[in-house]
Amino acid sequence: MADLIHALPEGSQRDLILTQELYTVTARRPAYRELTQEWTARSRTHLEKHFDPATARQLDALIEALTLHRALAQEPHDRALTLDAVTRITATGRRDHQGAFRSRGSSRRRR
Repeated sequence: MADLIHALPEGSQRDLILTQELYTVTARRPAYRELTQEWTARSRTHLEKHFDPATARQLDALIEALTLHRALAQEPHDRALTLDAVTRITATGRRDHQGAFRSRGSSRRRR
């Protein structure tokens, strides 16, 4: 997660701009909401391979927000803040190797 959050703003400036423009046009023109919802649903589907649906939704929002904040900040936050945020969200809601959800305190944590 942290690698993704820290790599995205350093990638294509064009992709970042297009993403933000999509959000803006979606806010102004509801006809674009279906496209945006499909896009976020795909992201959450991938996250749900590792986390329960509520945790996947929270992580999806965190990825979007921290990526944007890092891209726009004059002094982007460091990796420690990202890891702390991801850890707080994922402390519960992980899937184990058999696909079952793990609760807090069960087994060791993976990052």
